[in-house]
Amino acid sequence: MFLYGGIGDIVNTVKEQLTKLKLLVSTKSVSRVGTTHAIYKTDKDPVTIADKLDLLGKISSLSGKVSDVILNFPSDLRTADDAKAVSDSLKKNKLNPVTVMADLYVPRKRGVLNHRLMYGTLTSPYPEIRVATINQVLSAMQVMRDIKCRQLGLWIPDGMDSPGEKNSVDMLEGILKGLRQIGMKIRKSETMLLEFHPYNPSFCATAVPDWGTASWLCRETDQSCQTLLDTAALLPGESLESVTISLLHQKMLGRVRLSDNKLGMGAMPAGSLDAGALFRFFLNLLMAEAAGLCSLEEMGIELRVDSRVGSPAENLLTAIENTEHALARASLVDLKELKAAQSRPDITAANRILRDAFVTDVRPVVASWRKDNKLPEDPVSKL
Repeated sequence: MFLYGGIGDIVNTVKEQLTKLKLLVSTKSVSRVGTTHAIYKTDKDPVTIADKLDLLGKISSLSGKVSDVILNFPSDLRTADDAKAVSDSLKKNKLNPVTVMADLYVPRKRGVLNHRLMYGTLTSPYPEIRVATINQVLSAMQVMRDIKCRQLGLWIPDGMDSPGEKNSVDMLEGILKGLRQIGMKIRKSETMLLEFHPYNPSFCATAVPDWGTASWLCRETDQSCQTLLDTAALLPGESLESVTISLLHQKMLGRVRLSDNKLGMGAMPAGSLDAGALFRFFLNLLMAEAAGLCSLEEMGIELRVDSRVGSPAENLLTAIENTEHALARASLVDLKELKAAQSRPDITAANRILRDAFVTDVRPVVASWRKDNKLPEDPVSKL
């Protein structure tokens, strides 16, 4: 038997896990994205940061999730006045700012950080670019504090497009030196996330080549610094479960960003392409929690959606629903029975336990949880 106890116990177990599930969302997930050819904006798409927060507030009230919001500097807010307006909008929509992501990739029309960013940020051959990069991060820290947020997010998009462009030794040394300078400015009450992409955007080599290097850079930056695991950044054939558990053992996993994608491009709602992968992710997360490696309630799970077609709001609600269904199915697995089958080992029995949980229709239980929390059974219909 793959379920815990009677029907009542099963339902209560699933509902408890759904209540514990903490989902976060970036303002980018309600923005319209496109391809290298075009962006297909509609009149209904939110334009300003106030529009985006109003929409996220509505999605939060309909879903009971994603009240924790990730903001982006400088696209969402840049000045102290911006911070005041954003704070007012967050309060109005009952949203909580959890992270400010500092953008170092997009060039500015004015100032030092112009088209020369093509040669890198902390590894740039131009000294003024390296200095301006650090100042950009410090400016992001200031607006982060202005909105009473306590976490900075950072992605170093450096690398090289040809073997002769840079010296690999100097490139990694430059990132290490720059991150140490940034880490010195992190206060004791604050934390930092270091995002890692193994192949984007460089053609030849990235400055941060693997998860081990990313974890090492975190330890060298600040004691609070951890990695942000983006499922869209996994290399072909790389195991999400193995990377997740490895980072948890190292106490280096600060957040997981969930989406579905092909060839590292785009971010479809999590579970829309591979529901099995999302199920296995939560199964491994629950096993890690049982082993004392993490807490589902404390771990922030970010949902990332890039909407080229359809409605950004509907796509985000789909991601929330898919995530809740995956967690509900994973919660049906009797972990003790599964471990016993694996220890014998009885592969057929173990796989049957997983299959039975995965094919169970959990929609009635999720609908009941929503009713208990005075949420609409079909949030999309209420948009």
